[in-house]
Amino acid sequence: MFLSYLLINDFILIVLVGAALFLDLAKNRIPNYLTFPAIGLGLLSYTVTGGFSGLWFSFLGLLVGIALFFIPFAMGGVGGGDVKFLGAVGALQGWQFVLTAGLLTAAAGGVMAILYLLFNRSFLRVLKKMAGFVLAPFFSALFYRTNIDSFSRASVYFATPDPEANKAGRTRMPYGAAIAAGVLFLLAMNFFSWGEPFISSLPW
Repeated sequence: MFLSYLLINDFILIVLVGAALFLDLAKNRIPNYLTFPAIGLGLLSYTVTGGFSGLWFSFLGLLVGIALFFIPFAMGGVGGGDVKFLGAVGALQGWQFVLTAGLLTAAAGGVMAILYLLFNRSFLRVLKKMAGFVLAPFFSALFYRTNIDSFSRASVYFATPDPEANKAGRTRMPYGAAIAAGVLFLLAMNFFSWGEPFISSLPW
C-alpha cells in the first residue's frame, strides 16, 4: 500500500532520525521544530497520494506511535520529545511500521540501559534495588517462620535504600538513541526486503 512514495518518506525519516539522535545526545532533548514538521510532511504526503484513506493511514500511525510511549511518559521514563519522535515515525511510515519499530526500540533500549549502567558502574546497585522489592519481604517472611538471624540480616540488607542506586535510577539515558536504533534497523531490513516478512510474522 502506498509504495509509490515510501522512498521519499524513508529519506525524510532518515533525516529525522539523524537530527533527533544528534540533538538528543548533544542537548538532551528532541525539539518540536524537528518532530512537528516531520509529522506534517507525513500527513501531507499520504493525503496527496492516497486521499482520505492515505490521511487515515498516516494519522493512525501517528496515534499508535504516541500511544506506545504514553505510559512510559506518564511515569517519567521518557521525555515528551521521545513521544513526538515516535509519533512522527508513525506519521511517516504507518502503524505497522511504528509498532514494529517500537518493539525493536524496546529491545535496543534494554540493551543500552544495561550497557549504560555497566559503564557507570551502577548495574549491581540498581539490580540490588530491583531485587529488594522481592527479596526483602521474602527473607523477612523466612525470618518470622524460622527465627534465623541470617534471614533477618538479608532482609535488612535488601530493604536498606542505596543512595547511589537511587541516583543511578534517576539518571536519564538518551532514549532517542534507542528509537533511532530500532527505526534504522527496521529500515535496513526493508532495504534488504526482510522487513515485510518480519512484520507479517508478528501478531499485528
